[in-house]
Amino acid sequence: MAGGKETPRQKMIGMMYLVLTALLALNVSKSILDAFINIEANVAAGNITEVQRGDEKKSDVAAKQNGQDGPNKTAISVFKVMEKIDVAAAEKIQLIDRVKLLIFQAIGEDLSPSAQDPIIIKDRATFKFDKKNFSKGLTANSDPTKPIELNLNNVQKKGDFDAQMLIMGINESITTPNTKAPGFAVWPAMQEYRKTLCDLILQASSDIDEDGKSYSFNDPKIQKFKNLKDLNLQLEKALDASKVKEDDRVIIKNVYKGLTKNEMQPDPHEGYNEDGTPKKLRHWVGGTFDHAPAVAAIAALSGLQSEVLTARADAIAYLASKVGGGNYAFNKVTSLAIAAPAVTGGSTDTLRVMMAAFDSEKQPIVVPDEGKGTLVQTKGGQAYIAYTAPSSGEIDLSGTIAIKDKFGNATPVPYSTTVQVVTKAGSVSLPEMNILYAGWPHKLLATTAGTVSTSVAAAGATIRPTTINGQKGYTIKANTPGRRINVRLSGKDANGNSINFGSYPYDVKPFPKAKLVNNKCSRTGNTRLRVTLGADCPLNGVNFTVTGGTVYIGSDKTTFNGALLKRDLLRRAMPGRSYAVLINYKRNGTNKTESISATIDVIR
Repeated sequence: MAGGKETPRQKMIGMMYLVLTALLALNVSKSILDAFINIEANVAAGNITEVQRGDEKKSDVAAKQNGQDGPNKTAISVFKVMEKIDVAAAEKIQLIDRVKLLIFQAIGEDLSPSAQDPIIIKDRATFKFDKKNFSKGLTANSDPTKPIELNLNNVQKKGDFDAQMLIMGINESITTPNTKAPGFAVWPAMQEYRKTLCDLILQASSDIDEDGKSYSFNDPKIQKFKNLKDLNLQLEKALDASKVKEDDRVIIKNVYKGLTKNEMQPDPHEGYNEDGTPKKLRHWVGGTFDHAPAVAAIAALSGLQSEVLTARADAIAYLASKVGGGNYAFNKVTSLAIAAPAVTGGSTDTLRVMMAAFDSEKQPIVVPDEGKGTLVQTKGGQAYIAYTAPSSGEIDLSGTIAIKDKFGNATPVPYSTTVQVVTKAGSVSLPEMNILYAGWPHKLLATTAGTVSTSVAAAGATIRPTTINGQKGYTIKANTPGRRINVRLSGKDANGNSINFGSYPYDVKPFPKAKLVNNKCSRTGNTRLRVTLGADCPLNGVNFTVTGGTVYIGSDKTTFNGALLKRDLLRRAMPGRSYAVLINYKRNGTNKTESISATIDVIR
């Protein structure tokens, strides 16, 4: 009754509980009593259906224990767990039946099978009736999970409520019931049952796990929640903290929620405070059975049995799907070929081919991850996702897909694929310009298609990885002018196969000499000398530092340190004349000193 998707029968039971809370009058009209008699009859009929639903699935698994190829270990293990589920369900069904018989006993009804108008319908041959102890015979039922069938029309004191309130432990207080009353035992029994079912479902998963994993559920013992959303949050938190198999999460949630109730509920007869909080709370047992006529109390107890049997049937049906048959139905089969997203010429790859089944009338629930495509439509059992490819590289597409099973549950499963992007490209080359300058670390980009990794190598050169404009690249440095360096490009595909893309030759040339930038010098001021490669050199990032030199004026030569040519050195120079100078410099990345000859023009 906690929430989730309820069947019409469960909704009817919930409405019955709601009506019960309004029955405060001592004298209930015959029409209302008859209504509860009809409700109980309908619930009881539904309970038989739930018993049969669970029995059928259990019989299916029992038949699969011994197959043509010998014992089916999975079926054997699952059937053993189903037997334990039946023991737990029967225990709760019989407990509630005993409470019903105690209520009839308390109001003085004749439960004898020989009564003129019998209340108990003898539908089970081995049911024993003990006149002194009305509940003793329940232990001898041939079908222990099946509730006793009753004919409430034959109850004489249909409107009596005092006796059943005493049995349920709420004759003195609906807020704090007497926990030792025999009828109150149904409350902790239902909480125990929900834990037992969850544990048994996970026991089955542990017993048949191919990897030998063990699963368990830490019962959060939820007895209080604001609404269905709050209940879901509490339950999800407990599942996250437990060792629950991902496939079992949905059934655990449904079983647990179906057997969960708020222990303390607002008492509608006491009203609410100005802030919306209830003035008084009452226990669920008190709210359900307070001043309820005897037949209404019996109907409420049958409703509890319905919850027990529905949870039993759901759990057994789910476990049956682990043996074979499954929870899904398909009406179409198609071929499916899966290959690597890209392959290079000459390499060997593996293609997977299979038959894929799907339901063309049941649309999948597909949710792409953020930035991983947009759902366009779902049609014919398939989803269509649009995406925009980047300019190069690859794109990962991922998300979740789910399809509702026979029980209406949908468990999202992640999907992912990688699409290689084929770059639109063409190239031309100038073979004569394949040049490396000795001693300089040139930047090198290497691109391959159909690979997951790329590498370059060259004898006679040093290659190091680096990042160039955000891309993975290399630096290549050769030190010996006059040599030819062959750069080898290779890579590996997704299957680990090595692919050779060829060898690319580069001629090693001497590093270009620097040039004096400005040769105008003055006798009245100091001149800073600066050298560069010049605008016609293709290299970037080259810097020079002038370390000194020699200036020649006539037969005199004068040395200087640093880049500053002081005016004192030019005092004998004639304005308008040119003079020779030897400039020493060092290039960034090396400690070697080099020299160039140049001329300076003295302007004044």
